[in-house]
Amino acid sequence: MHRLVAFVSLVTHMVFVAFAILGGFLAWLAPWILIPHVASTLWSARMAIWRPVCPLSRAENWGRAGSGRPPLHDRGFLVHYFEDRLYPASSARRVGVVVCSLVLGSWLGLAVR
Repeated sequence: MHRLVAFVSLVTHMVFVAFAILGGFLAWLAPWILIPHVASTLWSARMAIWRPVCPLSRAENWGRAGSGRPPLHDRGFLVHYFEDRLYPASSARRVGVVVCSLVLGSWLGLAVR
């Protein structure tokens, strides 16, 4: 059960992050997607700025603890799974700028369509 909770939390987190970054491009095909995309982007910005503990991270840590695995990194999901794996930690600010540019660019593209 614990492994299942950890796995479902991980997959949900990955899908959420992908949607928060790329959902604006999906809205080009189906404009109604913009509303949940904006909500996910606002939630993501809140998490990045104020760094509260994410409910999905709590669920994943519960599952990881119950299955004998160490918890996520103290700074959260993105640091644990992405920093020093997809990009160096020293580039985190640049990656944030690129992500914001993708989101704003998708919104701009939707606006001019």
